[in-house]
Amino acid sequence: MFRRALTIIPLVLLACIAGAFTVRNGPDAETRAAVVSLADPGRVLPRPARVAVLALENRSYEQVIGSPRAPFLNRLARRYALATRYYALAHPSLPNYIALTGGDTYGIHTNCSTCVTPHHNLLNQLNRAEIGWRAYFEGLADGAALRARTARYNPHYNPFAYFERIAGSPSARRRIGNFTDLRRDVAARRLARFSWIAPDVFHDGHNSSLSQADRFAARLVPQVLRALGSRGVLYLVWDEGPNSDLRGAGGSPGGGRVVLIAAGGAARRGARSSVPVNHYALLRTIEANLGLPALRRAGLPSTPLLSGLLRPR
Repeated sequence: MFRRALTIIPLVLLACIAGAFTVRNGPDAETRAAVVSLADPGRVLPRPARVAVLALENRSYEQVIGSPRAPFLNRLARRYALATRYYALAHPSLPNYIALTGGDTYGIHTNCSTCVTPHHNLLNQLNRAEIGWRAYFEGLADGAALRARTARYNPHYNPFAYFERIAGSPSARRRIGNFTDLRRDVAARRLARFSWIAPDVFHDGHNSSLSQADRFAARLVPQVLRALGSRGVLYLVWDEGPNSDLRGAGGSPGGGRVVLIAAGGAARRGARSSVPVNHYALLRTIEANLGLPALRRAGLPSTPLLSGLLRPR
C-alpha cells in the first residue's frame, strides 16, 4: 500500500472534519461510518454528467502502452488522460473486481465459485442516492443467474454476482443486462448516469490476443463515448496484469502495473498522472464524480483522488 504525506492537524479539528462528513442515515454501521472523500485540500473534483467503466483483462501496462498490437488503445491513451502508475491489487481477477466496486476484498482472495459478501458496493450506493445505473456483461444470457457461466461469460469477472445485496435483488437484476441491451441503449443515446461495461472473454483479452481486444475496443469505445455525451467520462481499466507481475503501488505486493485511461468530454486531453494509485483510488474517484461517500479502503487518507485525469469544473 502506498503512503501519502499527511499534514498534521490538531486532533479535535480532525474529529470535527470527520464528523461533518459522516453519513448518518445509512442502513447499517458500515454505511454510517463511510466518510465522504471529495477532494485534495482546496480542490473540487468535477462531476461528469455520465460515468462509465469498461473492464478489460490480464495485460500489464508494458504489454499495452507502446505496443503495435494495440493501435486504437494507444491512440486513446495519447488523446486523453493516462495514469502511468496504476496498480491492480491482487491475483487472480475476482478480488480486484470486488475491491474496485466494494472498497475492500472482504476476504475474497481467489476466483471462488460459492463465496458471497453481505457488504455494500457501488451499486447499493447508487440505489440509495437514487442515481440511475446499468451494468452490461457480454455473453450473459437473458434472465440467467449471474453465476451461470457460458462459453463467453465468466462470472468471476462480474463482481455484482458476489455481493448478495445485488445478486439477490430482483430489481437490481433487471438493471444488469448483456450487450444486446448495451447496443440498444448506446444507439438511443440513453446511457444511465453510471454504466459498467464488461466484454466477454474473447473480447476483453482474457481468452484472446491483445490485437483482438484492441479491435473490439475500436468498435465499441467510440459508440460509448458518443452516448456519454460531451460531459461524460469513460474509465477504461484492466483488472490485473499477468501472474508473473506481483507489483503493487508503492512497491507492495499486488496484481501488477496496469493501464487506466480516462476518455471522453470530461477527461483532460493529453494528461498524464504519475501518482502511484490502485483500484481503491478509482473507486474513490467514481464515487466523488457521483457525489457518493467513499467505501472502506477507498476512503482512507492514503487513497488519493484521480483529479488530474479530469477537466476542471
